[in-house]
Parts: sequence; C-alpha cells; structure tokens
Amino acid sequence: MIIKNELVAGILIAMGTFVWICLEYISGLQDTYIDYHMYVTNLSFVIPVIGINWALKKRFHSFAPGTFQIKDGLISGVIVSVTAAFLIIPMLLSFFTYINPDFFDSMISESVKHAILNGENTIRAVQDAQEYFNLNSYLMQTFTGMLIFGLLVSLMVSYRLMKKTRYIEKKMI
Repeated sequence: MIIKNELVAGILIAMGTFVWICLEYISGLQDTYIDYHMYVTNLSFVIPVIGINWALKKRFHSFAPGTFQIKDGLISGVIVSVTAAFLIIPMLLSFFTYINPDFFDSMISESVKHAILNGENTIRAVQDAQEYFNLNSYLMQTFTGMLIFGLLVSLMVSYRLMKKTRYIEKKMI
C-alpha cells in the first residue's frame, strides 16, 4: 500500500493550518479584532476537509472499480490525520513561542471581558480561561482534535465515495 498521497495531504494540512494561524495573527484576529476570532478560526476546519478529501479520492481511484471499502478510506484518513497531528505540534509550538507569545494572555483577557459583560463570576472565569488557554492544553486539543476530526471526515468521505460507486454501478446495470 503506497501512502505517498496520505503523507503529502498530512504535510499540506499541517502547513495550511500553520499559515492560517499566522494569517489570523497578521490580520489582527488575535489582538485588534479578537471579538471575531472565535468565529473566523472555525473556518480553518476547511483545510483538513480538503486535504483528507483529496487523499481519499486518490486512494479511491487507485482501487479496481467496486473494491474500495470504507475501511480503506478510514485507513487512509487515519494516516493523513496522524501525519498532520504530529507535524502541527512543532509548528504551533514555534508560533506560540516566537511569532505570537501574547496569544494566550490575549485570549484569557478576552474570555474574562466576556464573563464580566455577561455578569459571570470573574474569578472563576479567569481560572477557566487559564486552564483552557495555555500551551499544553492547546497542543493537546489540537492533536486530539486533528485525530478525531480526521477520522470523522474520512468516514464521511469514504461513505460518500462508496455511495457514489453503488449509484454508478446501479446505473450501468
């Protein structure tokens, strides 16, 4: 089983995610326009969807017609996700260390500001924000999130490819 496409997709997802977070920083979404950060950052989920979709389609077309199974797509998606998850960790580490070392302080301040505006307990809000917005937590969230999201996306894409194959086979009969 050749996994070149899966490795390329994983590398591109990691690099794309790194570029995305750098663009967020450059555009001011991590300081000046921080109110919009939580909405805009969710658009970055498109990057792994595109990468996994590309890799699975490549894998799908390498099989003889009708032999591709969902497990083949899941294996391919897991390879992409694991590759991306391991590669994004050092990239994010360098981003939070060298490019934007104030990221976590800005996010904590924004969380506390929202808590004050909503009339919540500010002491508890500071504690919760400090637990959520720290380097270890963020790296762990990114790693596990990439694995879980990659698995779900690969399952959906595999199912769609299987369904498409069945539809084409029925049409030919």
